[in-house]
Amino acid sequence: MTFSKSIIQTIKERTSWRTYSPEPIQGLKRKVLERFIKLNDISTPFGINPADYRFRFLSIPEFNPNERKKIGTYGMIQGAQEFIVGAIKSSDLDQENYGYLMELIILKATELELGTCWLGGFFNRSLFGEKINCTADEIVPAISPIGYPISRRAKEKLIRIIARAKKRKPWEKMFFEAGFENPLLENDLGKYNILLEMVRLGPSASNRQPWRIIKEKNEDIFHFYIAPQKGRIGEIYKTLTRLDIGIAVCHFDLCTKELNLIGNWEIKNPEINGTEEYSYTISWFGK
Repeated sequence: MTFSKSIIQTIKERTSWRTYSPEPIQGLKRKVLERFIKLNDISTPFGINPADYRFRFLSIPEFNPNERKKIGTYGMIQGAQEFIVGAIKSSDLDQENYGYLMELIILKATELELGTCWLGGFFNRSLFGEKINCTADEIVPAISPIGYPISRRAKEKLIRIIARAKKRKPWEKMFFEAGFENPLLENDLGKYNILLEMVRLGPSASNRQPWRIIKEKNEDIFHFYIAPQKGRIGEIYKTLTRLDIGIAVCHFDLCTKELNLIGNWEIKNPEINGTEEYSYTISWFGK
């Protein structure tokens, strides 16, 4: 797996597109994507066997006319001729792994100046699963259209306003030191400022940004959590937050490599006071 441009710059450039040209992806871009989407020998910080996941492009002509009416994007996506679709074996960390792996493909598409848009809820899951021959022990957590984006429609602009697409939570709402009672100061971290900012810029379901990170005091150790999702709306988004934390970990992990920051990932709950309502996910230990 290789990126030919700065991953930090690519993360900054990534945005969600819902309106596409009908022009198919061809030539060198097509070849690069076809090779990349195989994710040969890729693992994740959560640990996964490469045999347990697969991704492919699914084009609109593969759906018959009746199926096209049932794709289930409810008018949110217009003009897209292809989708990125994946399947992953059910496991305790299937959503987190899928979020990480799918975001790799999303970022590669961004690097190639192609548009994408995470869809974790608004699509016909069973139909897409059927089209990629999903087995009984596999799930399809999310998909994305992919193609050449064109000017945003009025409806798309409205969706972005409702979803607060350009807004991100401030640092003090997401990053902390020693515990959730101590917001982490942005100007005290050197290179780690960049890592956390790239996490902050990550996409998430309805832009809810559920990830929270606690840095240990005087140590380059970062613990990743999911904030509690309360109320009826929170219950709807609970599964999607696991995809979101996978995206956040992907951004952090890729940026550590670009900045030559050495460390390792472990799933070892530090049992920090005040985190009881939060879902611990994983930790990064700098060396």
